[in-house]
Amino acid sequence: MKEQLLHNVGLKMFSLVLAFSLWLVVAGEQRVEHVLNAPIKLTDVPESLVLVNEPNAYVTVRIRGPKTLVTGLTADDISPELELSRLKEGEHMIALRIDQIPVPRGVEVIQVSPGRIRLVLEPVADREVRVTPRLEGRPAPGHYVKRAYPRPDRVRVVGPRSEVSRIALVFTPPISTEGKSGDFVAKAPLEPMGKLVKVAGENSVEVVVEIREKGKR
Repeated sequence: MKEQLLHNVGLKMFSLVLAFSLWLVVAGEQRVEHVLNAPIKLTDVPESLVLVNEPNAYVTVRIRGPKTLVTGLTADDISPELELSRLKEGEHMIALRIDQIPVPRGVEVIQVSPGRIRLVLEPVADREVRVTPRLEGRPAPGHYVKRAYPRPDRVRVVGPRSEVSRIALVFTPPISTEGKSGDFVAKAPLEPMGKLVKVAGENSVEVVVEIREKGKR
């Protein structure tokens, strides 16, 4: 044991002296205040819920400490993390405390603003809705559109319960029939239904457009 303690004793003493010297420099350094807008990290939202409001993306943090340490910090270095796994459906006011701001030793957090973050969580819902193709333009002279239908004709949408319940149809962007004189198939994406509502699976369909000559079936 004694031999282990004495091994590289010179290097160990040098490290201790260097660390102590750095501490003296930092401790005796001018103390300053600094303000940063740090991004808020929201983690572990329950899988059965979805965040439906847009909470503050940043929090204003006032810190104080040795100039070298304080000015060397970036907004990402002091970003607070809010863990949401225990939250239930509904509205929540989550407190932001100064002890939730990760700062190095020697730096203190003076103020955090805002002090609370509003979060609204809704259950995730899904339903099957009909796809309706949109058409635009005029077929070739003497022709008309007999019908247009999508393949598949229904898709499943997923999102917050309140938004999904209002969706009865999903549309394609306008598909041009300009100058067409015969049947054709167009690949079409589905129009957005809201920022939080998504299509489960492929977000596009094939649209079959049947063109007929006037006077013929």
